[in-house]
Amino acid sequence: MSVIFDAPVQASDFRDRRVTIVGLGNGRTAVGIAQFLVANGARVAISDAKPRELLATGIARLGDLPIELVLGPSSDDAALADPDYVFVIPGVRPRSATILRARQREIPVLTEIGLFFRLCPAEIVGITGTKGKSTTTTLVSRILERGPRHVLVGGNIGLSVIQELPTLTRDDIVVLELSSFQLETLGVSPHVAVVTNVLEDHLDHHGTREGYVAAKGNILRWQGPRDVAVLNLDDPSTVALHTGADSELRGYSLSLRPRRGAHLDGDGKLVLVQGERREVICTAADLRVPGSHNISNALAAAIVGDLYGIPAATIGEAITSFEGLPHRLELVAERGGVWWVNDSQGTTPYATIPAIAAYTRPPVVILGGVGKGAEFAELGRAVAGRARGAILIGQAADEIGAAIDAAKRANPSSSVRVERAVSLDDAVARASAMAEAGDVVLLSPACASYDMFASYQERGDRFRDLVLAMPS
Repeated sequence: MSVIFDAPVQASDFRDRRVTIVGLGNGRTAVGIAQFLVANGARVAISDAKPRELLATGIARLGDLPIELVLGPSSDDAALADPDYVFVIPGVRPRSATILRARQREIPVLTEIGLFFRLCPAEIVGITGTKGKSTTTTLVSRILERGPRHVLVGGNIGLSVIQELPTLTRDDIVVLELSSFQLETLGVSPHVAVVTNVLEDHLDHHGTREGYVAAKGNILRWQGPRDVAVLNLDDPSTVALHTGADSELRGYSLSLRPRRGAHLDGDGKLVLVQGERREVICTAADLRVPGSHNISNALAAAIVGDLYGIPAATIGEAITSFEGLPHRLELVAERGGVWWVNDSQGTTPYATIPAIAAYTRPPVVILGGVGKGAEFAELGRAVAGRARGAILIGQAADEIGAAIDAAKRANPSSSVRVERAVSLDDAVARASAMAEAGDVVLLSPACASYDMFASYQERGDRFRDLVLAMPS
C-alpha cells in the first residue's frame, strides 16, 4: 500500500522554520524546493548520503542559495537534528530509515508534488505511464498552448514546478508528467488524469509489481465525479486502475471504438468520438514520429485537447508538426544507407519491444545496462524474431543474451547475430560493422544507464556524438 505524505501546510508556515530536504541528486527537484522555501523565509538544509564529488551537478545548480549542505554517510543523523519539516525528493524510498525516523518523531514529511497540488490554484492535468508519458505530456502542452489559457509544464519533465506557484492563477492549466516515485506518496489526484500504460518498471525501488501498480493508481484514486480519466483501452492493467473510481472515463484505442474518447479507425484516421459525434484529427501517416505507440500517445493528447475546447483541426496541426523528443526514437543520421536512431530513453523491455517493431527496416539493436529486476524473455523473442543483430553491453548483457539464446532455440528460423561489447563506443563500432544498407541501428537498451552513465540522456548524447563523428 502506498505511503501518503500530505501535511496540511501553507507557504507562510515555513517562515523562520528549519526545513531539511532529504536527497540532492542532480539538483533539479531539490533546488526548486530550496528556492521556494528560501523565498518563503525558511532556513534550509539539504542532506545526502553521497559524498560531495558525486553530487557536483546538484551542488552547481544550488548556486549561491543560502542553504546548509550536509553530505556523506553521517548525513542521516544531521538531517533529523532539529527540523520542523522534512522534504523528500523523488526516488528516495518513503520507507527509508531517515523518513521512518522523521515520521516516528512526528516531523511532517512533504514532497514537492504533494505541496504543489495543495497550493496550486490552477487545474492540473496529470500524465503517467510506464512509457509514453514524456511524449504525451509534450503533445498535450503543445495542443493546449494553441488555446487561450496560459499553460505551465513540469513535474518529471522540465522545470521544478513548486517555484512557479506565485505566477499561477485559477485560469491557467498545469500539465504535469508524474513518475511512480512522485505518485507513490501522493494523496490527491489531478482533475484530468492520463495513463498511457502500466507495464513493469522500477522493481528495484517498489519491490513488487503490485507496489509499482499501486503507486501509478494514485493518479486516479482520489478523483471525483467532476474529474476525467483518460485511459489506454488497449492495456488491461491501465483500465483496471479505474475500478471503483468516481471519475468520467474517456478511453482511446488502436482497435476499439470507445463511446467517449478517441480511436484509430479502419482507414488509418485518428478520430475523436463522443456519442454520435465523430471528428477526424489527422491520419496516422501524417505523424512524424514512428510506431503504433506514438499513435496511442497522440490519441491520448487529443482527448485532453478536446476536453479543453481545442478544435479538432488545431489538435491535428499540433500533433502532425511534432517531430519527437530527444532520446525517443530520435533519428540521428543516415550513414551508408543505415539509419542510426537514439532511443536511449528505452529503459525497460516494454519500451524497447515497440521500438524494434516501429521500423520496417531490419534492426541492429544495442541492448544492456542495469536491468532493475526486469524480465527479458519477451524482449528475447522480439529480437530473435525481428532483428538482424544485437550488441550487448553492461551489467545485464548476460541475462539479455540468455533470453535471446532461449528465443533462438524456440525459433530455429532466427538468424540474429549476438555480440558482446565492452563499452558504448565498442558497441557502435560493432553495430557499424554488422549493419547493412537499408537497416536501422537502434540504441534502445531496455535497461537503465547508471552502470556506465549518469543518466539515459548522457548515454544518448554519447551515442549521438559517436554517430555524428562517423564519415558521411
